[in-house]
Amino acid sequence: MGLPALALDFKRTPRPWAWLGVVLLVIGAAWLVQVVNSERALSGQIDLAAARQQVMARHSKIKVAAPPLDAEALQQQIRQANAILQQLALPWDALFQTLEATRDQDIALLSIQPDAAKQSVRIGGEAKNLTTLLAYITRLEQGRVLNHVYLTSHEVRTQDAEQPVRFSLAAHWAVQP
Repeated sequence: MGLPALALDFKRTPRPWAWLGVVLLVIGAAWLVQVVNSERALSGQIDLAAARQQVMARHSKIKVAAPPLDAEALQQQIRQANAILQQLALPWDALFQTLEATRDQDIALLSIQPDAAKQSVRIGGEAKNLTTLLAYITRLEQGRVLNHVYLTSHEVRTQDAEQPVRFSLAAHWAVQP
């Protein structure tokens, strides 16, 4: 009963994973250098932004007087402000409620272009057929907000299987703010 034979390897074979560690070490070192350089660049940009902010703060303390407005320019601004106020005071709710009250599942409104200065509104849309469109025009005229409703243009979409009618209406908008 003897001892088992001892196998000694005096020439060590290189392991393939050892090179992988060296490659990862080099990649990690290169990445670290890149991160440090990026941090320095960002730090420089932050310092530059802070300096710009300080300069802007100093310049903002200097007040520049606005040039005085002449009477004509002031009157023009007042007219513009009054025009905006008049538009805001218009009965928009009444117009939208009328359009909602006369809605029909066979009518799709695509555009509403009110013109308060001319007291008119243009309505664009699509109807299932011409009969539905004419009934819609009649319903609009029966309301109190729109009158003199007339069809300005229409087009039967023959390429569509259902052949809807694309239309444009014009109406007088009874503006009573």
